[in-house]
Amino acid sequence: MYSIQKQKGMTAVGWVFVFLMIALITLVVLKLLPIYLDGFSVQSSLESLKKEHNLSKKSPHDIQRMILKRLDINMVDDVTKDDIYVTRDKSSMTIEVDYEVRENLAGNLDIVVSFDYSVEVPVN
Repeated sequence: MYSIQKQKGMTAVGWVFVFLMIALITLVVLKLLPIYLDGFSVQSSLESLKKEHNLSKKSPHDIQRMILKRLDINMVDDVTKDDIYVTRDKSSMTIEVDYEVRENLAGNLDIVVSFDYSVEVPVN
């Protein structure tokens, strides 16, 4: 038999397995990174609404258009007007963006990422 000193290193099958794992992790990261960068753009667009003057006087439709314009400037295509919800009560207004992104990984295997951002703006 072989001695332990001659059995050093990995076999070719071991190296192929390591390279496949690295390729899979790289593929997942490259698919998820743009999705999460768009999510950060959505969140920052919502947070910027807190600084908007006279927001409480605008209709929900106008607020939706305002958010969609900001997302269009940031090239976020995953959010539609049906994903934006505006609710009002006596002291505040809640603006919520709830959407999901489906990205094909390989073949019939998809990655689904759900986002739910909201911001509460005081009503004057």
